[in-house]
Amino acid sequence: MKQEFKKLVNEYNASNRIKVLGFTDKVPELMHISSLVVTKPGGLTTTETLACGLPMVIINPIPGQEEENAEFLVSNGVAIWLKKDDNLEDVISSLFSSDALEKMKENVKTLSKKNSTEQICQICLNI
Repeated sequence: MKQEFKKLVNEYNASNRIKVLGFTDKVPELMHISSLVVTKPGGLTTTETLACGLPMVIINPIPGQEEENAEFLVSNGVAIWLKKDDNLEDVISSLFSSDALEKMKENVKTLSKKNSTEQICQICLNI
């Protein structure tokens, strides 16, 4: 998958605005300067991505919780689930050639729960 993304970046001469990375320990910093996250939909990654207001392209979810996360994210319009037989070039091109990415960002704002930790604490204190 990484090599396919690199190939697309090269084909579109987009290396000045798109970086394809392997393992890194700089995820929070990278999310804050990104437009989109391509990832598996694990709980922590999904939470961090939504907290940063970013849409997702989901790849290779593990059956069970990650597939359920993928279904939830797609059904709420904040993610695209890239499946094995999908045309990678068509999917990514459609994101950037229409208003799809901006619509997904708006959906993230609608879905995310700002100040949820504070609200949970207030509820607990009031019980």
